[in-house]
Order: sequence, then C-alpha cells, then structure tokens
Amino acid sequence: MAKGKSDNVLGVLDGLSEIMVLSNYPDAKNIMIFGFDVEGPTNVEAMGSALRRAVEHFPQFASSVKPIEVSGKRRLTWVRDPDALPELRFSEMTGADPSIPFQRLLLRHLHQSIEKEWDLLRTSPTEFHLIRVAEDRHSLLALVHHAAADGWTLSSFFRELLAHYHQIVTGEEPAWASETQHSSGVKNQVVELKTGKWHDTLFLIKKSLTMMGSRPTIPRGSGHPEMPGNHYVKSVLTREQTANVISHLSRAKKPFMDVLVGALGTAVDEWNDALDVPRGVVAICVTVQMRGRFGDAEAPSNSSSIVLKFRPHERATSEKFSRAIANGREEQFASMADVRLAQATGTLASAMSCLPLAIRQRIAHALCQMPVIPLLIAPFGIMWPEVRNGRLTGDSYLTRAGDLDLTEFHALPYKLGYHCPLILGAYTFRKSLNLQLMSLASHFTLAETERFIKLLAEVLLDRPFGAGGS
Repeated sequence: MAKGKSDNVLGVLDGLSEIMVLSNYPDAKNIMIFGFDVEGPTNVEAMGSALRRAVEHFPQFASSVKPIEVSGKRRLTWVRDPDALPELRFSEMTGADPSIPFQRLLLRHLHQSIEKEWDLLRTSPTEFHLIRVAEDRHSLLALVHHAAADGWTLSSFFRELLAHYHQIVTGEEPAWASETQHSSGVKNQVVELKTGKWHDTLFLIKKSLTMMGSRPTIPRGSGHPEMPGNHYVKSVLTREQTANVISHLSRAKKPFMDVLVGALGTAVDEWNDALDVPRGVVAICVTVQMRGRFGDAEAPSNSSSIVLKFRPHERATSEKFSRAIANGREEQFASMADVRLAQATGTLASAMSCLPLAIRQRIAHALCQMPVIPLLIAPFGIMWPEVRNGRLTGDSYLTRAGDLDLTEFHALPYKLGYHCPLILGAYTFRKSLNLQLMSLASHFTLAETERFIKLLAEVLLDRPFGAGGS
C-alpha cells in the first residue's frame, strides 16, 4: 500500500464516489453510457485529437484508483496513470434491425466493453467509442464509471470535446464556447461543506430505517427474480408536446423537478389503481447537483439526493399534491438534507477505511442494497439550455460542431451498484423532452417497462399532479 503523496496523486475520492467504487461487488458496473448521434462527414482523426485535448481538463478520466494512506487512514485516491490514457475506439454497426430500439442495439454492440470488470482498483474508469451506424452517421459515446463523473461532468466534458473538434476542423473557436453553463434552479442557498460528523450519519441511518419501516408503494410488477439485469426504455416527446410542458411550467411558475415528481407519483397511483392495489406512501428520491450548492466544487462526481414522501391524502387532488411537492422540496433543502447526506457518506467511507479492502467492499455493497430508494429521478446532465429574456428555455444552443449535426442524445446508467426498482432520467435536447426509464428485471418485465413509460408520458402531458388536471 502506498503512503504519502506524490505529484501523480490527484486527491481523495469523496465519500459517495468511494462507496460507488467499493460497491462494484459482485457484478455491479456503475457506469454511465453518455453521448450523441452525429450526422455529417465525421473526421475520425480530428475527433481523436479533440478527445486527447479534452481529457487534459478531466484528469480522473486518465487515472486509476489506489488505496493510499492519507492522514493515517487508508482512503481510495485518484492517481494519474500513464497506461490509462484513453483512445477513441472506432467500430461499425451497420445493417441493424430498425424494429429494435437503438439503445438495445447499442448495448448489444458494446457488450464486451460494458460487461468487463469495471473495478477501478484494477481498470481505467473510461472508454470512448465512435460507432458508424450508417453513411455519414455515427454515435460518439463515453463509457465512464459513475465515481469518475456525474451527468454534469459528462455534459461539460462533451461540450469541451466538441469545441476542440470544431476548432480542429474549422480553425476557429465556436461561438458557443463562451456560453455560460447553468445549474439547477431549485437550489439558491450556497453552503460550505464541513467535515463529516457522526450526527449526520445517524440522520442518514434514521431516515433509512424509517423508509424501510414504512414500506413505500411501488408499481406492482411481474418481473423474474432470477433475472438480475435491467430494462431500458426511452420515450421522446415531440417538439409540440415539449413546448406544451414548458409553457405550462412557465405559466404555473413551477420547477421542472416538481412536475417530474408529480408525474411519477401519479403514474404509480394510476398503474396500481388498475391492479386494485391500495394507495400508500409514495417515496421518490431526486438527485441533486451539488455544484452551485457548494459553490465551485471540483469533485468529478458531485451529486447528492433528497427524498420526498407523500401520503395518500396529500395526493387526493392536484392542488394538494402540487403544494405537498413544493413544501417537501423546500423543507428538504431548508434542512440541508442533501448536504447532510453528502457529509454522511464521507463519514461512512472514512470510518470503514480501517477495515481490509475486501470487507469494505462487502459492507458498501450491502449498504447499497438496502431498499431506501424506492423510485429515483436522475436528470442527466445539463443539455446546454439557451437563455432568452433572462429565462432558461427547452432549446439547446449546441446542436452543431464543425460539419456535424448533433441529432440525438443518449444517457444510460448501466448496472448501478444500488437496488432501485425504477429510475427515471429526464432531459431536453433539440427542443424535445426525453424520458428514459430503467427498471430492475426482477421487478418489471420489458413489456411492463414499456407500458409504464407510455403511461408516464401521458400523465406528464395531461395530469402531472393527479386528479383534476394540472
């Protein structure tokens, strides 16, 4: 085990990232498949050069994780690794069956890469692929371990990558390179992250036990327990539908997060109502980007979460449900639940550092399997929204780089290390709202996953807060 600190040591992983690395046991992958379909004459050599330039500002992408003694404790640490320098892997996926959704074809094509051992103690946290899918159409994708990046980090990385590509092929810096990137608008209190304290860990344990004891309602499914995998289903709203959602939000002055929470809760109720399942407590976990919450935080993966719980009487009418969501969100941020969770994970990681690595892996995996996150909403990055008249819109200002049009966006969290029946990802790109649902195969069948996301899209458009409309 290495001691001390060398010039190659980049820094200790934060608590959540360390637990993500440790929880890659026994078969979790904890990777994000993130990128774009592009149309046009792609210059493969220029894209490879742009990749090498972009990685210089994201050193964790070319690093390894080592257990190093820091202040008398064995912590997982990012260390520069000359053998981890990423390359752009080119392949072809032509003649694909158009009746099969693209993301399933993609998982099949990348099977060898995504199913490798993504243990960061033994392998690099990244792979980068350029896949030719048709004449002058490619998919540019990053496979990145979640400990090395969250959606915000990957959004920033691709923005820089495409800026370098544009400059290489045109000789000029793109106009959008100087555009400001925006964080979530639901948090406006910047706080200082202090040393993790045990009372924050007790707070986390109490909330976890309360969640387990209350047995939150989830949509009834008929998945197969012997199938430990996941189903991924994507639904893209039309531009007209997306405009209706955005205009409604603008008129109602509601954050988009509230509408996603309401729609997911309403969809659970309507799904279970059709199966004569009594309504109970619905618990929805929402990921929170801590940049902007902690100021200019530098951690590559910098997310936390809040948990919103709603009893049946709080969902009795659309007005009550809407008000309950807003009150719950404000209460969670006022109590700094997201900050306390981030501090608690740091305390847990530090407390386990005295144990042998193999035991720490088993403990982290066991913790991540506790059913404390029944349903999860995970916005995937920031799709470069334009600002008009001082307000964010659903339009993306980055839709072209060099001679390439960015035509579609992909974001798949693959085999995450924690147990969660349903994960909803949401983002806008090219004026279209994308909804992506990941379900445990042990909970939902593929057909049920497809039916549920259709119901969710319908609810989001017509009745996001339940009975009585929006």
